[in-house]
Amino acid sequence: MYKSGVLFSDSAKKWGGSLRATRVSVLLGSALLLSACIGGGDDNNTGPVLPPSLGINTLSVSVAGTGSVVSAPAGISCDARCIADFAPDSTVTLTASPAAGQLFTSWGGDCAGTTPTCTVTMQAARTVTASFNAPAASTVSLAVSVSGGGSLRSTPAGIDCGSNCTAAFPADTSVVLSATPFVGQVQTGWGGACVGAGQTCTVVMSQARTASALFAAAPAVLRTLTVTSTGSGLVRSQPVGIDCGSVCSAGFGDGANVVLTAAPNAGQRFNGWTGSCSGSTPTCAVAMSSNLSVGASFASAAAAAPVWQTPQLLETNNDFNVTDNVLTAIAANGNAFVIWEQSDGVPSGDTIKVFSRRYVAGTGWDAAVVVPGLSGRNVSFVDGTLLMDAAGTATWLRPNFETRRFTAGAGSGAPFVPPALASSVLTGAVMDASGAITILSSGADVYSNTLAANATSWQAWARVDASGALDARDAALASSANGTAMAIWREQNPGDANYSIKAARFTGSWQAPQTLDSSFDNVNFDGRPRVAMDASGNAIAVWRQGDSLYYNVFNAASGWGSAVQVDANAVDSSFSARISLRMTESGRAVVIWNSGLFAVKSMQYTPGTGFSAPTVVNTYGVDTQLGLDAEGNATVVYVAPDKWPNPTTGADVYARRLPWGGTWSAATPVEPVDGLGIDIAKTSINTAGQGIAAWVRGDVSGRSARKSLWVSLQR
Repeated sequence: MYKSGVLFSDSAKKWGGSLRATRVSVLLGSALLLSACIGGGDDNNTGPVLPPSLGINTLSVSVAGTGSVVSAPAGISCDARCIADFAPDSTVTLTASPAAGQLFTSWGGDCAGTTPTCTVTMQAARTVTASFNAPAASTVSLAVSVSGGGSLRSTPAGIDCGSNCTAAFPADTSVVLSATPFVGQVQTGWGGACVGAGQTCTVVMSQARTASALFAAAPAVLRTLTVTSTGSGLVRSQPVGIDCGSVCSAGFGDGANVVLTAAPNAGQRFNGWTGSCSGSTPTCAVAMSSNLSVGASFASAAAAAPVWQTPQLLETNNDFNVTDNVLTAIAANGNAFVIWEQSDGVPSGDTIKVFSRRYVAGTGWDAAVVVPGLSGRNVSFVDGTLLMDAAGTATWLRPNFETRRFTAGAGSGAPFVPPALASSVLTGAVMDASGAITILSSGADVYSNTLAANATSWQAWARVDASGALDARDAALASSANGTAMAIWREQNPGDANYSIKAARFTGSWQAPQTLDSSFDNVNFDGRPRVAMDASGNAIAVWRQGDSLYYNVFNAASGWGSAVQVDANAVDSSFSARISLRMTESGRAVVIWNSGLFAVKSMQYTPGTGFSAPTVVNTYGVDTQLGLDAEGNATVVYVAPDKWPNPTTGADVYARRLPWGGTWSAATPVEPVDGLGIDIAKTSINTAGQGIAAWVRGDVSGRSARKSLWVSLQR
């Protein structure tokens, strides 16, 4: 007896050449009517015959390339061409599977698109084509993961899943990922190579990448945020929702804190906020206690790029030799401060004093003054970090934590120190917009301390690492406008002499440290790690490990990603990598380092896309100092001879500029190219692109006994 849904197949027949087809009849009745008795009749009878009244529609599938197609319900299963009959109005799902080393590219006929499944309704005869192709000769993989309820799909095709999946794409392809939340879910953010992206994420496949999409249950009460932009630029939100360059709205949970970031397009600048946001910084946080409206204004960046001014002698001509210990700082308003050491010639030219000099924007340089209490023979005093706030107060932090404040009216205040801390030196310091300072100490352990704006008393130390008896050294620090901070450091591995890279986040207190690297190579002491943060709390860490550079990206919503190796085995083991990293409030970043012997290389980081490939800034450079303005335009100042290799002169000070999204400019001399030789150059650059460079050089060619201090301003 035959039951409903039983499948019958005619015998295989030839369709010309080597092409085979199989015809299958699917009968969806409650009974099967046979036109001949089983076991009797004509010998040519090959099986049951359908009565004309039952009705069928034919589905024909052809395969182009190397792969196969199967159907549900069963009937289609072939790697060339096949035909099956299905009941009228039945629904058939076709699934395309590429052979090993092949990729499914597209459907044709009554199916369309690039996803590997297609559903057809059999109210009429259908014809479908499935195409497969070999991947490009050079491909790299994109691995994605989904947290919560939603799915990810890519253009071009390859990624289409609601959990974890991987696809290969031709090298350097731009892959656009689109996140779709399921019903009752909302997207909250991105991770991996998509940190900081909006509603879609573009990943440039210059190497293997990882990305993730984060979803969560939709809030019970939604508030609407509407953003209107004028000019040419983009506004994005964290959590994800706002992502547009004109007008858009998104719903956020009642009471949610939403951070908006304005990013001007090339040739534009951000003017400021209106509505529920105000000011001209590129980020704004709003609390969604009601429906809100925000305006963002962009305008043409008509102002010319800042240039270095004519150098001038900073110290007094009658003074004696200047040492190579110099510190510089610049405030947001362009005011600047310099501290240096110099012999006074008494009694024999080896008595060292410390001098300072202040620059007031629009007025000029104040007279040089001696810093009290710092004088001696054959000693050195100037080292550490110099910071300057918007009010003009400069704060000098020495390696032993001695702190001195220099105010415009009172000059140098009395030194003060935090509580005693054994076996530690200053290794990191940052100042926030209010003028508050946070420092890190490291030696055997990592501790942090905070000095309030204008205060002269440090707080108690707070432990950052959890290394126990293992060494924790070379800590670096970054802070965000949202109140969080990130510390990274080298920490000795248990059981061997190598070091790994660790990180801890501050969110009111220091969180448990995490390991950022997965390499067995040692994290070197001669290329100190660096970390930077944007206004949303996202971070980038860069460090040298073995003879390569590594980076890792932190997403404020999902945490650290995986460490990525760049400039593989190119960072010479005999020289320091001299890493410098800067990041804007909107998340744009630039990193520079020394590769090989002396070459200077750089990479740009774009939120939602990732790092560019390394590029050579200059074939030789030491004392490299990096600055980044609010739009991501970079300036690097370095010391180099006239050419490398085979130089013919001593070293001079040069600068190059990298417009955001562009290429490095030609080298510009900051001081006369006379080859007299430079001992040291120190540079500071603010977010307006204004800078100060100070350097120590010989007075006369061929004479090294007398060194002078020179300075130039970038305006």
